[in-house]
Amino acid sequence: MTPPPRLGALTGGHDNNFQLLRLLAALAVVLFHCYALTGRWTDEPLWRLAHDQNLGALGVEIFFVVSGFLVTQSWLTRRRLDQFVMARVLRVYPALIAATLLTIALGAASSKLPWAGFLANPQTGDYFWHTALGVDVRDRLPGAFAANPYPHVVNGSLWTLPVELRLYLALAAAGVAGLLAHRLSWLAAAAAALAALYAWPAQAIDLLAGHGAAIVLRLAALFLLGSLAYAWRDVLPVSLAAGLAALGLMAWNPGGYPRGILFAPLLAYVVLVLAYDPRLRLRAFNRVGDYSYGLYVYSFPLQQTVVERMPGVAPLALFAWALPAALAVAIVSWHALEQPALGLKSRFDLRWRT
Repeated sequence: MTPPPRLGALTGGHDNNFQLLRLLAALAVVLFHCYALTGRWTDEPLWRLAHDQNLGALGVEIFFVVSGFLVTQSWLTRRRLDQFVMARVLRVYPALIAATLLTIALGAASSKLPWAGFLANPQTGDYFWHTALGVDVRDRLPGAFAANPYPHVVNGSLWTLPVELRLYLALAAAGVAGLLAHRLSWLAAAAAALAALYAWPAQAIDLLAGHGAAIVLRLAALFLLGSLAYAWRDVLPVSLAAGLAALGLMAWNPGGYPRGILFAPLLAYVVLVLAYDPRLRLRAFNRVGDYSYGLYVYSFPLQQTVVERMPGVAPLALFAWALPAALAVAIVSWHALEQPALGLKSRFDLRWRT
């Protein structure tokens, strides 16, 4: 039998399924929110099958595996803090600022306050600055979506961004310290970080997110595992059979371990197999734009708007109405904002090399 290829032999260039995986993860989050925002989240399909998981959490978890892997690749490609920071800024902030403005506009349209009073309200300014910076996002605007089944929350998807930005900073610190360039050192440091996460969970959650969401620990673990996978890519086999076995274990969940303590490594491996196994590659999909981030940051306020305008709307009907609108905004955002911003990375790289 031919041994499975190593991950490092497959990671050159952009011939992978990450773009498709991110889009599917974003769609899972949107679908979950269709149930949550109509007050029927317990009807969500994955939660009905397994009460310890839901589509929203799964979508976000996939994002963090992919992010840890690709952001580590980004650091090791550049190995300069200024270039790394600029690459992250150009990727995150154009769509985030646009999503913040769109959320304010939709929130104002739903509020009983007049436009002038809404915009002048201190809560609106507080929302803009904190959310657009992404470091400590807010989730309320004056009077917005007050009568919805999930009231007042205007863009609940954005809570993950402060977590991810803090993990970027931690990764950059590891890169500056030289840990990422030496995989044994990075393994030891990441293992110590994981141990600290679970030894002092309350402090870790406060440090990473500033609130008490226990899923933050799992997201940090998935990010670190994605990063370690890139650091150890030259020895990590990509086996479709092993990936299917990992997926089967998570579905079967014997003893509760595959969806408990083993969930993060099993999911991380499945994601990487789906991304890189040569038999699963869908090259044609990479010819379209990368609309996943836009779909993620724009969809929630659009969904809340549909819920407000169509009282009693069912989850799947909400999905049918909101998804085309969110996808259209994401497509415009990609071609008008995100892709042009990403095109600036090479200019900054060239400038800093001289």
